[in-house]
Amino acid sequence: MPKVSAEHKVNVRRHIMDSAVICLARNDFQNLTTRELLAEAGISNGTFYNYFPTKEHLFEALAEELLSEDVGRITREVREGGGAGAGLFSLLRDYMFTDPRAAIAVASFRRRTSGDEDAMAAIGRLNAWILDEFTPLVEQAQEEGFLRADVDSRALIELLDIVWDGLGHRAAQGSFQTSYQEVGRAVLQVLLHGGVARAAEPEERDVLTPRPVPPPERPWPV
Repeated sequence: MPKVSAEHKVNVRRHIMDSAVICLARNDFQNLTTRELLAEAGISNGTFYNYFPTKEHLFEALAEELLSEDVGRITREVREGGGAGAGLFSLLRDYMFTDPRAAIAVASFRRRTSGDEDAMAAIGRLNAWILDEFTPLVEQAQEEGFLRADVDSRALIELLDIVWDGLGHRAAQGSFQTSYQEVGRAVLQVLLHGGVARAAEPEERDVLTPRPVPPPERPWPV
């Protein structure tokens, strides 16, 4: 049997993940079946399970990839001379609390809590990963004097994650009485006046005015 190259494995894994995104655009995580995913990707059961032990592992990887892009965006802004605090606020303002597509995708994954041990373990790993990835950025923002030093950095990240998850869940239901964007704006207003050090507080208009959001690289569910 010929040896499979590392590049081939990366390409197959990418193809499976891209196929899953296409399926999510048609369906949410709750209703998506492995059979539908296999048909979209044109692969066998055996091939799928060679790359992902369960469907939950696949969607965990998708969620981490999406959020890794956000971490990378903030890190690039810091390298280019911007602060971590400004980067975090721009992420919240321009992406997480403005465009609901990513929130819907992650919230749909997290709704898999019906006693499925694999699903619960995958959700737990994702929650821990979010804390580990974003906490250093909050701590850097605190060192810069942008965020209050007496706020628990990990708890703040988990709080924002809970809010974001709730926004995604309600957006998926279509049950907002106001709108995704209006609630996101209210969250930013609360953060500005309750979490940002006064010495570093930016002009409210600059922080709360969304900038144009570029089209997503992948067709996240709407």
